[in-house]
Formats: sequence, C-alpha cells, structure tokens
Amino acid sequence: MRIDLKEKNHFLTVFKTFFNQTIDRPIDGISIDSRNIKKNDLFIAIKGENFDGNDFINQALKNGASYTLSSNKNKNSHHLLVEDLHAFIKELSIIWLKSFHGKIIGITGSNGKTTTKDLITHLLQFKFKVEKTLGNYNTSISVPLSIFSFSLDSEIYVLELGANKVGDIEYLSSIVNPDYGVITSIAAAHLDGFGTIKNIEKEKKSILNHSTKKYNFNELKPNSLEIDFTENKSKIFIKNLEIASHVANDIFKDCNLPVLKRDLLISCLESFKMPPGRGDILSLNKVKIIDDSYNANPESVKAALDHLSCFKKYRKFFVFGDMKELGDNEESFHSEIGQYADGKTDILFTVGKLAKNAQSNSNNFALSLHFNDNFSLLEKLTELLTDGDIILIKGSRSMQLDQLINELKNVK
Repeated sequence: MRIDLKEKNHFLTVFKTFFNQTIDRPIDGISIDSRNIKKNDLFIAIKGENFDGNDFINQALKNGASYTLSSNKNKNSHHLLVEDLHAFIKELSIIWLKSFHGKIIGITGSNGKTTTKDLITHLLQFKFKVEKTLGNYNTSISVPLSIFSFSLDSEIYVLELGANKVGDIEYLSSIVNPDYGVITSIAAAHLDGFGTIKNIEKEKKSILNHSTKKYNFNELKPNSLEIDFTENKSKIFIKNLEIASHVANDIFKDCNLPVLKRDLLISCLESFKMPPGRGDILSLNKVKIIDDSYNANPESVKAALDHLSCFKKYRKFFVFGDMKELGDNEESFHSEIGQYADGKTDILFTVGKLAKNAQSNSNNFALSLHFNDNFSLLEKLTELLTDGDIILIKGSRSMQLDQLINELKNVK
C-alpha cells in the first residue's frame, strides 16, 4: 500500500513532535512496500506473517525514501526508531484527526462493508466533499494511512473498519471515534480468529461504544424501499442500499438539507458502479457472469444463491470455491451450502478441499462435479457453456476465482 499526502505540511508538523532528532527532509507520501517507493516517501517497515519490512529498509532508502520508520534499530541516519510501531501510528492518527472538523462515518460488518461505504459516499457527494477509504483498506495500518491521504477541508470521511480477530474493531474505533457508527451485518466469518459468532457480535458492536450516532442494521429486513431489482441487484445490495440511504438521509437532516426521496435515490444510483467482485453482473456475448469472487462466508453465499435463483429464463451454474477461516465447523458450513444450492442452481461445480463437502448424492442438480484446480474447472465450464447460461462465481479471495473470470472473458 502507498498513499500520497495531500496535507504534507500538517502531517510533517505532527510527525516531528514525536522525535527529538532533526527531521528536515520533505515527506510527500507513505508506503509500506519498498517496491513502490517514490521520491520523498516515508517507508514504514511493517512485520507480517511471511515478511519483515525491516529487511527492506536500505532498499527503500536507495529507492528514494526520505525516511524509514520501524521499531527495530538501523544504523542509517535517516531511519527513525519508535518503541511500538502500531501504538505510534495510532497516536499519530488521533492527533492528525484533531485538525479535521468534519463528520466521520465508520462502517463495519461481516458482509457489505465496502459496498455500503461506496453507496454512502455516492449519495453524500452530491451535497458534500467526501473522502473514503479505498478498496478494502480496512486494517489497523491501512485505515490510518488512508486518513493521512485525505484533505482536512473535506466535510465527511467514510471509513471501512475490518476485523479478523478480537480487538480489531475496538482498536480502530478508538482512533476514529465515528460521529455515525454503522454495523451492516453479523455473521460467521473469520472464525479462526474470533472463535465464536458471539465474539464476532461483541467485536462488531464495539464500534457503537465510540460512536455518537449508533446504527445496528444486523436485523434489517429488506425491502422497505420496495425496489424491485430482481436480476439486476442481489438482496444484499438492496440491504446495503437501505443502510446507505438511511445514514445519508440522517446526515442531510442533521445539516438541515432535504432528504433523498425514493425517486431521487433511484436516479442517483444510475451512475453507481459496483465494487469489483461483489456481485457485479458481466455480459459475455449471450452468457452472464455474476462476479462475486472477492470473498465468501456462509451468509453471503446464500444471499448470492438467492440472487442466482432470480434468473428464471437461464440455465444456472454455481461455481463454488472454499470459504476460508471458518474454524472447527468449516466442513459442515460447506456441506450446508450444497444443500442450500439445491433448487437454486442447475449445475454445481466445486473447487478446493473444503468446497468438495458441498457435493452430495442427495442433491438434485442436473450436473454436479468437483475439480482439484481452477484450470480443470475452466476447461469443463467452457466446454458446456452456451447462449442463455448464467454463472455465479463465489469463494474466498485465496481461491483466486477472479482469475477464472478473467480467463472466461478471453473465451471466444
């Protein structure tokens, strides 16, 4: 990840207060990847599971970094040492945000965070100067870095807060202290880190302890807007839209501005583009693909299957890859998806060790096949596809099903 600083002077002023040594070089951007360093960047040496940024400090300086920063010592005179890197970034973020006088919206949830964030931003930008965290930059490092990339004269920040273990949302919420705290949903996801759904619920709800206005949409049942998207948008999208319109209209009310009525809301959506891999519908000749390849958990897969079942006139394929990080019950979660898919798709293709559990002799699919790799699946899929087919592709990010979609785009 790399960001450009829009408020270079402000960042440098705040940054200098943490160090006794002279800092006289400019800082124009921040990177945590030595490979994409630009001149005058600050390189933050992060330790991950499979890498250590400290190993690339000298390379970052060689590539043009003004300074490097970590909790490890380095002999280079342009290396800055802090005792605890995460604590430093947190404190720096808190002080930086004290100079921001607009509103902050914090969004978390098991499903729908990114789409809801993008929808809220889309609706608000007609009246306000709005900035948002890009893509899925929602971690303890990427949220602060996103904030540093914003302008202080913006009126609203929309921040996505992610978690894969206990403590993540509490940590991020204590940094951003949202004026509007939003929970989109609570479901089985990242159970390897959380252990139980109860822990997920407790962690997601911690955002509300730091928020002025609190929104828990976990129990929201669509469709109060009475928007009939059927084939065009899924139930999860409609729920995300309802959340976004509710929060946006509350902000309009708080600012004494007219709210978005239903017709105006729908017209605003005409220019909205779905985030990649989150249910976007692609047309390839006379075949359609529902690209839901970004990630998967049991609730989001079931919602995607409900969406697929809306396509009554099509022969339906469901390409299902492993759902990761589901803990001790991972096999039963996958088996449950196979049962749920019965009657909602004509053909089931599975790939991955876990997804194989969705295959069952009790299912009434016209065809049900398991594959050991994406390439074999692609070969069979292209052999069978014909005009009037639709394919739902869904699995965890590590299954790389987005590459499968890219290959399908190249099929004549």
